Amino acid sequence: DKYAAMGAREYWLFDPTGNTYPRGTPQLQGLELAEGEYRPLKSRLADGKRMIRSEVLGLDVHVEGELLRFRDPATGRGVRHRPEIEAAVEQAEARVRQEATARLAAEARVAELEAALRRSRAGHPP
Repeated sequence: DKYAAMGAREYWLFDPTGNTYPRGTPQLQGLELAEGEYRPLKSRLADGKRMIRSEVLGLDVHVEGELLRFRDPATGRGVRHRPEIEAAVEQAEARVRQEATARLAAEARVAELEAALRRSRAGHPP
C-alpha cells in the first residue's frame, strides 16, 4: 500500500536463493500498479530463460543463478554488473600495456637496425 501511495509503477520481489518464499513461488515476481492495485506482470520464455518485461526500465528482467539480470529487449544483450565491467576494463588495460610494451620493443629494434644501416653506409661494419 505504501508503494502504491507513492506511485511506484512497478514492484519487484526477488529471492536469490529460492528459499525465502513458499515452495512453488517463483524466484522473481514483478507487479505493476493498475487502478491502485499491484497485479502480476506476465513472464515469458526468451533465450531459454523466464523473463519479465519492466516497462519502467525498458528492460527484460530474469534470474541467473543467484543474480538478478537485465537484458535490453531491442538488442538481446545483457546489461553487465559492475564486477563484469571492472573485469573488462582490467583486461582492456592489460592489452593496452602489452601493446605498448610490444610497440616500444619494435621501436627499439627499428632504431638498432637504422643505426646498423647508417654504419654500413658509412663504411663501418655493423
